[in-house]
Amino acid sequence: MQIDIQFLPFPPDLQILSGRSVVVIDVLRSTSVIVHAMSERALEIIPVITVEEAFQAARTFPPRTTLLGGEKRNRKIPGFDLGNSPREYGTEKVEGKRLILTTTNGTKAFHLVSSGKEVMAGSFLNIGATAQRCLELDRDLLVFPSGHEGNFSLEDTVCGGMLIDLVVKKGKSHVSLTDASHSARILYQRFEADLLEAFRLSCHGKELMDSGAGDDLLYCARIDFIPLVPIFREGVIRTHWKAERGK
Repeated sequence: MQIDIQFLPFPPDLQILSGRSVVVIDVLRSTSVIVHAMSERALEIIPVITVEEAFQAARTFPPRTTLLGGEKRNRKIPGFDLGNSPREYGTEKVEGKRLILTTTNGTKAFHLVSSGKEVMAGSFLNIGATAQRCLELDRDLLVFPSGHEGNFSLEDTVCGGMLIDLVVKKGKSHVSLTDASHSARILYQRFEADLLEAFRLSCHGKELMDSGAGDDLLYCARIDFIPLVPIFREGVIRTHWKAERGK
């Protein structure tokens, strides 16, 4: 298994992508929302790129079956049911519901890598289950941080580095890394003792703190307590795979 990581969120080479597993990471906060919402028994999540697409998609489903969620410039979108804080997506709101989600960075990333062999949503919340799934698939892997408005994202890359570190330790000798993956792993090891430091130093983390969403950083930094991996297929995210405890 070879692991690569792409530091900037531009479309990967489709020929290379088609044979790889892909893990999309948007720690603050899209993939954290997705992982949390699926753990609260949301039916499915449809990631779309624009607000207009979200409203249009919602009209195609029966009333009271679908919720609109997401953000624009870190703020809840007028007319939407939910924002982009994982803490909003409790069981009482999302159980059995379809979610249509649009965010600045994360939802776009899923569509950029949609031709991957299997496309997963990764975060610190489900990092162990994601590593286990990657090893079970046993194919070349692309880690795809969603970035921040088209730029490098510190917190997403640190999360990607943690995923790489776990896969290397569990996969042992049959895992090889590109230079980029080695770099991400080293970056994670720099912040391993205090992930919140990476959040506070990052541009996006600072923006969230300034906008009053600092508590989301604490939640999104929680490690490995949701044992499921949401999978993006044919435009929809569902939970097709759950980790077995103790692995």
